Amino acid sequence: MQDNIEHSIKRNTEWNFVELFMEYLKSERNVSVNTVQSYMQDLVEFCRYLETKTNITNLKTEHIVAYLSKLNEKKLKTFSIRRKLSALQQFFKFLCREELLDSNPMEFISQPKSKRPLPKIVDEETILRLKKSTNQLKYEEKLRADLILYLLYGSGLRVSELISIKKNSLLESKFLRILGKGNKERIVPVASAVIPLLEEWKIVCPESVWIFPSPDPTKHITRQRIFQILKEIATLSGVDTTKISPHVLRHAFATHILDNGADLLSLKKMLGHKDIATTEIYTHVSKKKLKEIVEKFHPIANQKPDPEQ
Repeated sequence: MQDNIEHSIKRNTEWNFVELFMEYLKSERNVSVNTVQSYMQDLVEFCRYLETKTNITNLKTEHIVAYLSKLNEKKLKTFSIRRKLSALQQFFKFLCREELLDSNPMEFISQPKSKRPLPKIVDEETILRLKKSTNQLKYEEKLRADLILYLLYGSGLRVSELISIKKNSLLESKFLRILGKGNKERIVPVASAVIPLLEEWKIVCPESVWIFPSPDPTKHITRQRIFQILKEIATLSGVDTTKISPHVLRHAFATHILDNGADLLSLKKMLGHKDIATTEIYTHVSKKKLKEIVEKFHPIANQKPDPEQ
């Protein structure tokens, strides 16, 4: 593929700009091979589009706009368009910096806004089914499965945070010290039901600093094993295994706690979000509470329609 792309570039001497840019990425920016190849593919595609219209040295902003329209006609995903635009932005910045172009045609072109997908969640009834299904497991397996469910759904932990909990992480029998993203520490509350489970688990758990040790007690359990355990629980409960994962349980925690009256700032702290905007996404899926507010406070919510009207 790389040979074909390079051959395509060499067909046209004006496309030497692309080769110069590729060399710059490799030698000065130390960009990964995959990124270089992706950029090259995007730029070759762009140059082919320009072949019958103009050349790079005479390129105007309207040519970029027309190219974007073509991409939209293909119904490409926003992510793909953003990547192609990024390649063009870096390319033309380079050409202007090297004084190969007098002006940057990308100067007034902005990236399309990326739509953040709504989180996938499960309802409270599904959570209850998962919890009940652990009764089918052997004693030690049930203890571990219950703890995993309670900590993912009850405290909203990420799977990476769950597996790295140490036995000394429990504070005042009410909170857990968690090492989150960017090695940032935070304190999260634990449900009261977790405390006796933790104490019981410590008795049967192999000697280790980790709450969830691997077969080698010097190491903690893997992310993959947590996923497997959740799939096993889902199978026992009759819940679709494709709908259950550590992140789905974290999303369920956030949505259900908002449904039951929690405020966004408290949720932000518990989830370890850096920006409140990240937490606000849960307001889009927390519809139960919004409906209750309308029915309780709106003046016409509970009025019956006048049959004479």
